Amino acid sequence: MYQTKVFIALGSNIGDKIFNIKQSINEIKKYGNVVKYGDIYISKPCGFKNQQNFFNTAILFFTNLQPMELMKKLSLIETKLKKNKKIENGPRKIDMDIIFYGKKNISNKKLTIPHPRAHLRDFVLRPISDIDSNFIHPTKKISIRNLITELDENFIFRKLSSRNLR
Repeated sequence: MYQTKVFIALGSNIGDKIFNIKQSINEIKKYGNVVKYGDIYISKPCGFKNQQNFFNTAILFFTNLQPMELMKKLSLIETKLKKNKKIENGPRKIDMDIIFYGKKNISNKKLTIPHPRAHLRDFVLRPISDIDSNFIHPTKKISIRNLITELDENFIFRKLSSRNLR
């Protein structure tokens, strides 16, 4: 039985973006149980702007892996799927981040949970809101729904159904 509730954000802006995300989710399933999918959102790039638009989503995943172990598994999946890490926030076939790991707060050189910029990004919050809009951010102490209303910048310009992921 998988025990810890984890939200993972996924994004892709190279090649067949939906296929890349589906392939990543299939790999993630080896380490736990994916129980819900957020819709897919097409968004303009954040940070490094001279690149294609991103397809973003999130999943609700239950696992027994500890946070560092899960991060290593996600990194291995990214490497297997040939993530390009040459440019920070640059083009990538797949990017996966642990946004929330239960209610844990973790901060070390290799991992910060909750993700330190998740509360600033609609392309992270909206797919999580599709899954559980009432989830309370562990450090901000505010619901995902309310965090969305506080955003200063929006990157999303189109929404697709999560049916594309199944």
